[in-house]
Amino acid sequence: MVFDVIVVGAGTAGATAARVAAEEGAEVCLLERKPRREVGVKICGDAIGKHHFDEIGLEYPKGDELESEIKAIDVYSPDLQTVFHVPGEGFIVNRRLFGQRLLKYAIDAGVRFMDLMRVLEPIIENGYVVGVSVKDLRRERIVKIRGKVVIDASGFLATVRSKLPRELGVEVRVDPDDAIVAYREIRRLKEPHDDPNTCRIYLDADVACGGYYWIFPRGEDEVNVGLGLQMSKGVLNPKRQLYDHVLRQPAFAGSKLLDEGGWFVPTRRPLFSMVADGFMAVGDAACQANPLHGGGMGPSMLGGVLAGEVAAEAASSGDVSREGLWGYNVRFVQAYGAKQAKLDVLRILLQKLSNRELNFGMKRRLITEDELLRVSMGSGFGLRALDVVKRLARSLENPGLLFRLYKCAKLVKEVSKAYANYPKSPEGFEEWEKVVRELFQRAYAL
Repeated sequence: MVFDVIVVGAGTAGATAARVAAEEGAEVCLLERKPRREVGVKICGDAIGKHHFDEIGLEYPKGDELESEIKAIDVYSPDLQTVFHVPGEGFIVNRRLFGQRLLKYAIDAGVRFMDLMRVLEPIIENGYVVGVSVKDLRRERIVKIRGKVVIDASGFLATVRSKLPRELGVEVRVDPDDAIVAYREIRRLKEPHDDPNTCRIYLDADVACGGYYWIFPRGEDEVNVGLGLQMSKGVLNPKRQLYDHVLRQPAFAGSKLLDEGGWFVPTRRPLFSMVADGFMAVGDAACQANPLHGGGMGPSMLGGVLAGEVAAEAASSGDVSREGLWGYNVRFVQAYGAKQAKLDVLRILLQKLSNRELNFGMKRRLITEDELLRVSMGSGFGLRALDVVKRLARSLENPGLLFRLYKCAKLVKEVSKAYANYPKSPEGFEEWEKVVRELFQRAYAL
């Protein structure tokens, strides 16, 4: 049997893409290397904004699936002297139960789910991805599963995308500068939370170089506590940093370890193109996480919806070429990818700042809480010449930092303009990509 759509990976992106494609009438196969009962289990911050559910029309988590309701995020300066309070509604979810719900939706829509199937590599014929080679872990044998469209939703490691020939036009490698390696634990505290509805993020270029550490509430007396480092800063170990600098805090005295683990997150703009002949990528395999905080569940579900729709349309029309699938690129860039790209410019600058600069910038409000809220929602930020003059009085000790922010804001506008002109077809893509790569080279030079 040849499926219309093969989805590799049953996480938030994959389960959503499979469901939507099936709802659109496609014959869908969803492959997952884990056993069914473990679908949804992932080392994660477990936080997701309420607006993501609203955008795709998904029911809010409830019951055992809902660990905590979030009302705000507090962002702390390295010296802990300044706190930005950023209102925003969201949820801490039980990752397994949430994943099981998404999987059930997919199976109920008619998706053929196959667990304990480890995808090895794509099958490529005449320049098209036409299926995948899979190891059936139950029977210990290699099988080939064929489909008109293969969607890689296998996460950061991108099992299919990473093995594509470069001539297919999809990035196969993520630069370590554009990824985070993180470690987190679930702990039960001896005392209940003093504020169970606020997530806390701590900036510290020495402790969490290129990333941050966090303390997120889970219920009345549990926390998701972790630390992420820029992947290229390989001299530091996130687990060691967490134990040496975070878990020594008095709040964790006598706490009980319930779960632990590490993972990788791409924190950058989405892939310049997420499609090739017979191929699509979604979720972390397409670099769709928020570049600033690494949140990926919401964007992954949005990507899954769009990928599922376009894959079903292409399979039905018989045009699964790069051009036939290109609408997915366009729709994702318009819905979220352009916002990611703007956030990525700011992310690149922030990762270069020292603790002294972070303390100074937050204390003097060179970026305000309102601006941070707009930035976190992907609106970008702007510093006009008048803004610079007004804030100059607050930054006389370090005017260079303000002007770097000003240059960053100008570059954000240029990136925004470029993404507004994302090509509507593969024609013109190479020239567009060249322009955007040059813009990001300037961002790395800030």
